[in-house]
Parts: sequence; structure tokens; C-alpha cells
Amino acid sequence: MRNRTDPAREAMALGLVDEVGFYRALAAEMGLPFRSTPPPLLPGGRYGAILRQGIAPTGEGAALRFVLAPEGPALRRMLEGGPRRRADIAVTTPRRFAEALRRSNAAELARHAAGLDETGLLRDSARTGAGRGQVIATGIGLTAAAIGGIFAPLETFFALALLLGPLFLGLIMLRLATTIERTTPDLWQSHRWRVDDARLPVYTVAVPMYREEAVLRQLTDALCALDYPPAKLDIRLLIEADDAGMRTALAKMALPPHFTVMVVPPGVPRTKPRALNLALLEARGSLFTIFDAEDIPDRQQLRMAAARFLGAPPELACLQARLVIDHAEEGTLPGLFALEYAGLFEVLNPGLLLFQLPIMLGGTSNHFRTEVLRKVGGWDAWNVTEDADLGLRLVRAGYRICDLPSTTREEAPLTILAWLKQRSRWIKGYMQTLVTHSRNPLALLREAGLSASFAFLSLTFGTIATALGYPVFALAALLAYWDGSLFAPVGTFATVTSTIALCVWLLGSVALFAPPAVGALRRGSPGLLLLLPLLPLYYALVSVAAWMALYEYFNRRFVWNKTEHGLARRRAPVEAPATSDAAIPLQPVPESARY
Repeated sequence: MRNRTDPAREAMALGLVDEVGFYRALAAEMGLPFRSTPPPLLPGGRYGAILRQGIAPTGEGAALRFVLAPEGPALRRMLEGGPRRRADIAVTTPRRFAEALRRSNAAELARHAAGLDETGLLRDSARTGAGRGQVIATGIGLTAAAIGGIFAPLETFFALALLLGPLFLGLIMLRLATTIERTTPDLWQSHRWRVDDARLPVYTVAVPMYREEAVLRQLTDALCALDYPPAKLDIRLLIEADDAGMRTALAKMALPPHFTVMVVPPGVPRTKPRALNLALLEARGSLFTIFDAEDIPDRQQLRMAAARFLGAPPELACLQARLVIDHAEEGTLPGLFALEYAGLFEVLNPGLLLFQLPIMLGGTSNHFRTEVLRKVGGWDAWNVTEDADLGLRLVRAGYRICDLPSTTREEAPLTILAWLKQRSRWIKGYMQTLVTHSRNPLALLREAGLSASFAFLSLTFGTIATALGYPVFALAALLAYWDGSLFAPVGTFATVTSTIALCVWLLGSVALFAPPAVGALRRGSPGLLLLLPLLPLYYALVSVAAWMALYEYFNRRFVWNKTEHGLARRRAPVEAPATSDAAIPLQPVPESARY
């Protein structure tokens, strides 16, 4: 009653009884048989409602008619007036009940998770690729550029520069504006307050994993260290049906009662968002977050997010925490990755969100209102950068995203090949997101507004075009500088083009270095500033990844380039939970509530 939790879950979280013992006792109390392994259940019906009520009919030919596994209010109702002394109804545990229900509905669940059911097919998705109008417009543009490049190459280059200049300038101005914008103070740390456990909602934590045995122990330690009431935690480890290694490793572990291992039914596409859609369908929490397998989130992150949601209007649908590479000293590539992340999560994202503009969400440490996620249809299983797509869909639906000043430590790729595979997947997902949301430009403008639509185009198309054109524009600038036409253009057309080119060149150079530099200082990592001169080479690698992404978009569009984790050797260990948190002390319990 003090914590406002379900009594059965509280007893299990305290270790007073395990799930099997509790439901065996429930069966004995009601005079019903107990089955640790229920018989096959009848498929169909409303999956979520059946799961919440904890009652399902068995398949044909079974001696039992129904299997029960009630929780919460359903358990109370069943105790007050449920069936007793019947041989055709059996009790099982909620964990076994959910597994049996998942197996019996595997085909339908696979279609739902992939967005191939009736509701999913009505939503815009990367599954269908470009529309007819997009194909025609792109064909006309490429044909015109090719013809112009043959007969009037210089004029064609100038025309393209004039067309793309505003988008490049928009991207540059966004980066510069966010660098100038001051960050909001972190009231959580400065005031050292914390929400009472009774007010905290149930929180679902989804962790998609595939062949992550190397970081499994680190992950479970980090999740167990979260400062949140265990009875209000719903942690779901999502693994693929063919991942025998993970199933074996998890079977050997004694996981806490608030952990659930969910086996995702076989299906296509084999992507992270498909697994997340299944977790969303079964989520118990009113708040929902995602962590990657190699993540080490701050212990207070769930409390901070819950406090923000409790004090915010319902329009606030998502909080993006800040990602940190915690082994920058392990090599030049991880250091540059850490520098890039410092600029993105300490400067660009917070600044854009202060201006109420959309951001490209990170693939981890996003915190959502579960109800809103379900309203917008969850994730697009066919988009390999599902976070970027979801961020814009939330904005188009009228919701807001805010920054969460809490860190999640991540692992960066150690080799160039691994980095290129990861980055090419991200850029390929940007291409998918751009195509999906530009099918109907008028609808995008109407739903998101002019400023958000322009920011979206700058962040997606501007990023893609900049990365693809990086070597071309660099070479053109050098040639123009060499022959003098950059500073002494001939004619009005060339003058306008050279003016835009110079603005892009000069301002772009500042925008390239300023956010990472400011981000490194804000994060308290001044040593990263030594890597600033290498950023042009780093973005040349981004250009290579962009051309790889363009090839994969047409040849391997839905293939998920998996990043291997657990290779870093200089990551700091998981912080052990303290018996008392001196930095954020607990509020004293009122005398009336102590007994």
C-alpha cells in the first residue's frame, strides 16, 4: 500500500516467494490443478486483452478447457468470485502463460510486428519504397542533370549548387544556432530531489539482442543496478528464435523476477524494430524505454524520465537521453566517435529540442509514453534507422520531444570496417525515412509545420547530400580556388553561385568544428579537442559510408548490418548499487505512513 504496487509482484520482488510457488499456492487455494507447462492454447482473439486478463481457451483435444494466469486486478477478481474445484480449468504462471500464448499466435504476431497486418498496411512504411511521383521526379531530375553535365557542365554544376545551397545553409545554420543556445540547468542534480516511490509508474524496459553473449553479464548487471522499485519494473530481453547461443546463456542465469525473456517469432524483416513491436504489444508499463545490449545507463535515468513525464503535459511523448562513448582513449576512431557524440547529444539535440524542432532520435535510451507509442503504431519494422522515422512521426502526430540530461554509456566500433557497416546502415535508414515522409509533401507541411519540415529536410536530405557530395564539392572548391574563379567570378550567375559557395565553405567549416568542440567542453572531456584537426578525415569516412548506403538502398534495402559488441577493453565497469544514495537522499517517510 505504501508503494502502490501489486501485492503479488511486491512479494516476488522482495524474494518472499517465487512465481511458481505463488501460483501453485493460488491453485491450491482455489482447488484447481496447477500446470507448470500449460497445454497449447487456442489462437486468435484480442492478444493484449487475453494477456491482461490471464485467461485463454486451450486447443482442441485437450483435457482442459481453460488456462488461468491472472495478475493484478484480474487476480483480485478471480480470488473474489472465480472458479473453484474444477478439473477442466488449470492455473499456470504468467510467464508460462505468455510463452504459450506467443507460440499459439506466432504467425499473427509475426505479421503484426512487421506491420503486415490490416492496421500496419494502412500506415506509411519504408516497406513500399518510393512512390510513383517520387520515381518520376527523381528520373526527370537525374536525366536533366546528366544532359546538362554533358552539354554544359559548368552551368549545370552552378545550377545544382544554387538548388542545394539553401538546404546546406539550413543545415549549417541549425548547427551554429544550437551551438550558441545555452543549455537548461539540470535541476535534478542541483536540487537533489527524487519522486516518491508511490508516484512512480510501471516502467517497461525493452532490450533487443542478437548474439550478444559477450556483453550479457554487463547488461544484466547494469539493469539490476537501476534505481527503480523492482515491483514496478518490466524488463524484457528480446531474442530471435534462431539465437540458440543467447537462449542457452540466459537459461544458465538466475534472472530476477521482473526480467522476462521474450523469443520473437520467426519472420521478416530481421530487424530491431520488429522485436520492439512485440515488446510494445505485451508491455505492462505506462512508460517505455529501449536500451541496446552494450548500454550502461545512469542508475537514476528511469527516475529522472518518470519525474519529467509526471510534471509534463500529455503532449510530451518522448525524452532522449544522452549517449556517451566511454572508451575514447582506446584508439583514434573511438575518440572521434566520442567527439561526434559529444557534439550531437550535448549541443545539437538539446538545441534543436529547445527550438521545438524534430531530431533524429538515437536508437537507444529513448523514453516514451506507452499509450502514445501504440497510437502512432510503434516502429516501422522495415526501416533500418527506425528511431529517426519514429521521431518525425511523433512530431507529425502533434507530440513533443524533449532532452533528458542523463547519460547512457555506449561502445564504439574499434575497426574502420565495423564503423563503416554501422554508419552505412544509419545513412541507409535516413534515405528510407526521407523517402517515406516525402511521399506527400503537402501532408508533411500541414502536419509538422514549415519550420519542422525544413529542419527535417536539412537533417535528412542535407546530411545525405553532404555526405555523398563531400568529395565532389571538395574537389570543385579546390579547382575553383586554383583557377581563381571562386574569388573572381565572371557574370551574375557565377557571382551568385560563388557567393553561396563561399558562405557554405566558411560557415560550414565553423559548423563542422564548433558543436563537437563545445560538446566536449560541456561533457568535461577537453582531451577530445586534440582530435578536432582529424574531423575532415572522419567526415571523409562518412562519405564512404554514404556511398555504401546508396548501394545497399537499391540492393540490400532491409538488411540489418549487425554491430559486434564486447570488443572494447577499456570500458569502466557497471556502478554497483549503493545501499544509500547520498547525492540524492530519500525523503523522510511521514510518521503516519511508517506503520
